[in-house]
Amino acid sequence: MTEPEVIYRSEGSTPSEKYLAKLCDQSFLKLWSYTNVYVDRRKGGKGDGKELCDLLVVCGDYVLIFSDKTIGWQGDENIELSWRRWFNRAIHHSARQIRKAERWIEQLADKIYLDKACTKPFPYTLPPPARRKVLGIIVALGASSACKKYFGESTGSLMLLPEIKGLSHLKDGSAPPFAVGDIDPDGPFIHVLDDVTLDIVLSELDTVTDFASYLERKAAFFRSGKLLSAGGEEDLLSYYLTHMNKANEHDFTRPDGMPLRENDHISIETGNYIQFRRNPQYLEKKRADEYSYIWDQLIEMFTDHMRAGTTIVPNGEPFVLSDYEKAVRYMALVNRFNRRLYGKAIHEAINIGRDAPRFTRSFLPGDHAADRETAFFFMTLARPNFELENGYEQYRAVRRRKLETYALGLLHEYKTLRRVVGIGTEPSGTGSSSEDLIFVDDIEWTDDLVKSVEERKEIYGIMQPERMIKRPVREDEYPAVSGGFRGPMSQGAEPPQMNRRQRRAMKARERKNKTVT
Repeated sequence: MTEPEVIYRSEGSTPSEKYLAKLCDQSFLKLWSYTNVYVDRRKGGKGDGKELCDLLVVCGDYVLIFSDKTIGWQGDENIELSWRRWFNRAIHHSARQIRKAERWIEQLADKIYLDKACTKPFPYTLPPPARRKVLGIIVALGASSACKKYFGESTGSLMLLPEIKGLSHLKDGSAPPFAVGDIDPDGPFIHVLDDVTLDIVLSELDTVTDFASYLERKAAFFRSGKLLSAGGEEDLLSYYLTHMNKANEHDFTRPDGMPLRENDHISIETGNYIQFRRNPQYLEKKRADEYSYIWDQLIEMFTDHMRAGTTIVPNGEPFVLSDYEKAVRYMALVNRFNRRLYGKAIHEAINIGRDAPRFTRSFLPGDHAADRETAFFFMTLARPNFELENGYEQYRAVRRRKLETYALGLLHEYKTLRRVVGIGTEPSGTGSSSEDLIFVDDIEWTDDLVKSVEERKEIYGIMQPERMIKRPVREDEYPAVSGGFRGPMSQGAEPPQMNRRQRRAMKARERKNKTVT
């Protein structure tokens, strides 16, 4: 039997790296977030590897590259000069690091290590180039107090002005202080989070799918020419979270969910995120989301065992980290709203399971689901009230056999599925318990296998028509309450009344135009 290995992991070498790692651990979980990773560019195996980035997140098709800089603000005597110097050190240098990391990932994806000596390989294979989605994120800290003082009415987050491009950020008179645009328009879009917005974005989008989907749509919106300005990243985020496209996904759309028209231009005012947080529907959403953390707890339990090398492997079966990681990875790719639905269903299943020898609840994707190929199920199985010959291990062996049968049964019945993840445990209130995780995918069906699955279903009484109840589940992400959302974002060429931030940005544009003339 192959013993599970402990996964080595750096916690970060600077206070800001440690803080960033902590935030990503909370949002994306430790199994997929790694600080201070290296690439092996050594000649003849001599020397040390080169640092790839400050933090790397790899989950599913997503590869998130974080570059972290904390640069203190150097005086307010000449605010524009101080800003350009700070921007150069905190953002421009980080952009170069991200571009280098992108190239190395493209060229050396199989030579990434967790230590400088390049002795501990990165635990997972990166997704193939055709599917790989690489997103660059700069974390630039140290200017929030000066930013808040300059604008006077802001939270201290940097303003977003898409018209500023590339080296214009560093040219005298080309861009207002404390405003960022398209950092490097010649390559993939690079996102900038600051002292204020780092915490906000990673708390509002605390799954890898929610976070990455926002970054992808934000990049497209930023470069579409339809965004004039946003008071800060948090205000842009509030627009995204209160607008849905026709596929029922958050997006930068018109209020009715239709795509923005050719002549639509949007300017998002400072303070929209604060209004968003105060809205009764937002508060109700947060209460409803409490159920979703049941799903998170299951993920953390499985990942903690995998990282610590304490995963229990059934007798005679080899431990293969990649197989276990696949199962938990698909759990981690579930967004926050679906985690709420799954968490509620699990909560109900646990309560029903107290009075049933076995109870199973499956979660099948709907017709409009982003992932129609993956299903999950949760099973409670009571221990027999008599002593088994091989004790508790025999109970667990039977439970795993039933989990496997149920997973195969779902795959065979629902032809659109490619994979099934199943979780099994004892009913609550029975004392100590354990959890089993099953992952079945890409089955090649033969007549013998189909016959075997049908026989096992009959023996175990699994998925028998008289016991199956199918029902659709519908729920609003933002439960309806009085005083709910009424289109808090302004839309048009310019907002009717500009705040101080926007007036300063307008004056900077006017100065720039005069200089060009």
